[in-house]
Amino acid sequence: MEDACRLAGNAKQLNSSLKMFIKIVISAGLLAWILNRIQLGPLKVLIINSHWPSLFASFLMVNICMLVSVLKWQPLLTVQKVQIPFIRLLSFYYVGPFANNFLPSSIGGDAMRIYDAARSSGKTKEAAASVIVERLLASLALALTAAIALALVSGTGGNGIVSWLVGGILAFCLAVTAILLCSTSKEDSKIGQWLCRLGNYKEHPGVLVKVLMLSFLFQFVLVLSNVFIFRAIGADIPLLKHFLFIPVIMAVSMLPLSINGLGIREGMYVLLYGFAGINPATALAGSLLFFTLVTVTSLAGGVIFALRK
Repeated sequence: MEDACRLAGNAKQLNSSLKMFIKIVISAGLLAWILNRIQLGPLKVLIINSHWPSLFASFLMVNICMLVSVLKWQPLLTVQKVQIPFIRLLSFYYVGPFANNFLPSSIGGDAMRIYDAARSSGKTKEAAASVIVERLLASLALALTAAIALALVSGTGGNGIVSWLVGGILAFCLAVTAILLCSTSKEDSKIGQWLCRLGNYKEHPGVLVKVLMLSFLFQFVLVLSNVFIFRAIGADIPLLKHFLFIPVIMAVSMLPLSINGLGIREGMYVLLYGFAGINPATALAGSLLFFTLVTVTSLAGGVIFALRK
């Protein structure tokens, strides 16, 4: 019996390692493929000659996104009767992006937030429910932002591809949100207990609306961070196109196919901004600079994590 358990554990560990290896290969392969198809000289010049004040403004926007994120999360925790001070929640949120640097896709930090909130409150199911609902509403705001921008923008090349991406993301977000928030269940199983925690939010529509509005604010600030980045490298792009492209890029980057969205995110920047007439080197520079600013921001989370007892 012990041998069977040991073999099962080894097989699970091997499977996990294999999945991680595949994601690393996908990230590296996509980045290599993109870099092989652009001129590295212009890319290097764009990054070195970036307008630093604009980059600093983008860095500030990234950190404001962190503050808005905590404002979204805290009322969802309160509904679950989980009381954690704002500053402590902010520290959890900074640790999340730091964890994303080592975990598959860009949602690995959500698991870390669940862990931190559960450890702090002793309420694992409630912490998980708050993070899931926050992610659902954030994704819904992301999809609606892109849909509104799509309805207002005109003259975008590749409009069919963009329309299908936005429509698919919006339909998926609406369906998942409706299924999880409107489902009913009894606490006679672990899944039932978890679904009941999600169902608690149906009794607090005001909180859901507030978090959704804050999620729109988050999208606005996130888009602004990219506006400043492209201005830093001398690319003048209509604001509405940023509001169309960035939510789609962020949504696709969350697919658990690579490490922290690397490769996938860069490919989407090149593809979508190419429809707006931006050359691949400029689009890739924008993506790499955004990734760098988020990574630098996440270093604060690394310090917080290292100082934990």
